[in-house]
Amino acid sequence: MSEKPFWEGKTCEEMANLHVKVTYVAGAVLTGITDCSGHIRLSRNGSIVPISANRGAERFVPYRDIESIELLDDPEYERIDDIHDVCKGDIFVATNGNRFSVVAVDDDDETDCTLVVMVQAEIPDFHDWMFNSNFAYALRRKPKLPDHDGLWLDKDDNTWTMRDGSVQMTCVGADDWCFTRAWFSPDSVQVLNAAPFRPAKVVEA
Repeated sequence: MSEKPFWEGKTCEEMANLHVKVTYVAGAVLTGITDCSGHIRLSRNGSIVPISANRGAERFVPYRDIESIELLDDPEYERIDDIHDVCKGDIFVATNGNRFSVVAVDDDDETDCTLVVMVQAEIPDFHDWMFNSNFAYALRRKPKLPDHDGLWLDKDDNTWTMRDGSVQMTCVGADDWCFTRAWFSPDSVQVLNAAPFRPAKVVEA
């Protein structure tokens, strides 16, 4: 018995703001972000491609000339394929494409259910164990790291400088400035431990 696609039973509103890949029977492929009307918007001036025969609060129903709709991973997330590397706060992606927020982890290797997920966000504390056999992979948001030259603030509001691909902490707290500290690569342990970063505004630096 084939598994249900991730969109089945959802309304067009529930399908909004998802990054999807649409494959047509004729072989054409379209990727984009869905809206609440069952469309993929191609431009800011209103150019759209309808992918659902219904819209809004009605059930999402793909047009007949669509062969499949797949959910694509967000580039701001890293993929985790080992279920034992999944942590609380990650996103559980099931084999049918559905996604759930992980709220607890059981590290016992002998259990068939390692992760507890939030089944329905609109119902507080409605959690359930997921069978490991339903696990496809998990997603974890990548920490925001400095990616261009300039001043950056870390999670503790310390000031860092990025120049020519390297990062240096230049200020700790309000007035402890120092330009002789070591320079690190943006993906070094020292920088990752200080993430997430945000560009510093002139009034903040």
